[in-house]
Amino acid sequence: MIEMHDVRFTYAGTNKPVLDGIHVMINKNETVLLLGASGAGKSSLVLCLNGLIPNSVHGSFSGTVQVGGKDTSKTPIAELACEIGIVFQDPEAQLVNIKVEDELAFGMENLCLDSDEMERRMEDALEQTGLSEFRQWKIDKLSGGQKQRLALACALCMQPRILVLDEPTANLDPEGTKELFAILRNLRECGKYTIIIIEHKLDELMDTVDRVLVLGKIGKIIADGHPRHVFYQHYDELIREGVWLPYSIKFTHELMKQGIAVTETPLTVKETIDMLEHSRLTCDMEELFFQAAMGNVSIKNVKASFDTAYSHTRGKLSFTDSAEEFAIEIRPAEFTRKQTCILRPMRLTVPRGDFLAIVGKNGAGKSTLARFMMKLHQTNKGVIHLHGRDLTKWSVHEMAREVGYVFQNPEHQFVTNRVFDELAFGLREMQLSQNEISARVEQMLERFGLEQYVNANPFQLSHGEKRRLSTASMLIAGQRLLILDEPTFGQDEYNAHQLMHMMKELQETGHTIIIVSHDMGLIAEYADHAAVLKAGRLCFHGTVQALFDRMDLLEEADLNEPPSVEIARHFRKVYT
Repeated sequence: MIEMHDVRFTYAGTNKPVLDGIHVMINKNETVLLLGASGAGKSSLVLCLNGLIPNSVHGSFSGTVQVGGKDTSKTPIAELACEIGIVFQDPEAQLVNIKVEDELAFGMENLCLDSDEMERRMEDALEQTGLSEFRQWKIDKLSGGQKQRLALACALCMQPRILVLDEPTANLDPEGTKELFAILRNLRECGKYTIIIIEHKLDELMDTVDRVLVLGKIGKIIADGHPRHVFYQHYDELIREGVWLPYSIKFTHELMKQGIAVTETPLTVKETIDMLEHSRLTCDMEELFFQAAMGNVSIKNVKASFDTAYSHTRGKLSFTDSAEEFAIEIRPAEFTRKQTCILRPMRLTVPRGDFLAIVGKNGAGKSTLARFMMKLHQTNKGVIHLHGRDLTKWSVHEMAREVGYVFQNPEHQFVTNRVFDELAFGLREMQLSQNEISARVEQMLERFGLEQYVNANPFQLSHGEKRRLSTASMLIAGQRLLILDEPTFGQDEYNAHQLMHMMKELQETGHTIIIVSHDMGLIAEYADHAAVLKAGRLCFHGTVQALFDRMDLLEEADLNEPPSVEIARHFRKVYT
């Protein structure tokens, strides 16, 4: 279905090729997982498949790409669209209409399908993606996750033979992720599609994948084969590259590193649990977890999860009543916008120096609550207090100095056409000297691995690089309260953990960190407290440990346990 021979591509204005001699063949009905570090060229490879490279994206291209026997450099993009459907990393990049129904019909209308066939395909796609009730909605009213599902529904309506999904669950909550992976399984089993997926939520995906391709930072394929072979035989190389790996792979390697006899190579959490249930481990399990934690920080949450999963104490907050001790204090009142109540009255206090995670399913009100905290949405007097002072009394300039905010979509906050200027923008507003500005910018460029892009246009960076730039732009001003909406979205594993480590370091120096995230694994590892929203209502606020002890609450809020907690719960059954 897909053949790529000696494919090389360098973006206009850059010297380093993003793809440098790609040779690959993908067979009919294969499901392929494409992995690589941020900026390794995964999305660029995808753009070669539908002809956008080289037909629309400027740069230097050589080699040949054939999709369904058609040379993509010589075939009109419109014709290739009938062969290959692509769901991009950012759904807003491919949605062009006002209403959901019109968006679904758009591609089919261009194919001149009759109305009955269009209606059948539309209903099937809406049902498969869980969007049937949103058919008449305006697209700008959808949440980020709902837009991602709509983009997938549009691709399904075209019924292409090849389906490519670029981080399709990036904007989805845990329940939505499960549903989308279930859709992928059904698509795979029906035998109609060759599927290529770029994804980092791997634990629930492993039973769906036939093959793994890994792009290295040098623009070449560094591993190719069955998932078990790639992850176990190339483990050290993948860790160096910073590629996301299934939790079970990392956990099993840590066991082996600690001298534990492991004879199996599990890919999934279920396989890991089965392996450990049938293993004759003689060492104390808590000591095992501790030893594993010493070897790899990503396993550090295992011992905590083991303790948490069986603790009968519900961690409750016992904060001081002094308003000055709160970075954020929300007092019960309705949050309205245009006379519509969008968040229910809640009592929420965030102590100074806390690390709070705001969690919940898509549309629960997480980003909305964060925007109220940032004064991007207005509240009535007396509802929100920032460091003991009514938020309505804070000026825009005062807010900019006190609170840093990273948007869910980093492009929404870029204001210049040069990476250096993007980082320097806020500092210039603070009227710092040019030497101080240059020193701070250089420090942030190095800290976030963006030195080579100092003169690049922010909009030309990869999504992961855009996220790092937007975060660096926030941190550079040194605000005491930092609010990050999906901070690890689009990041490879190395940079995701580097960013979270940075947040923990800032917390230790007195900063208050608030993150909105769907990644329950990172929340378990880094956050101290969690606030759970459901349909605009605060239904839990307490320690992360207490949250994972509430299976009923996780189910009610459509959240899931991270693999470490799930494994720990099964350990409890076996070893006690």
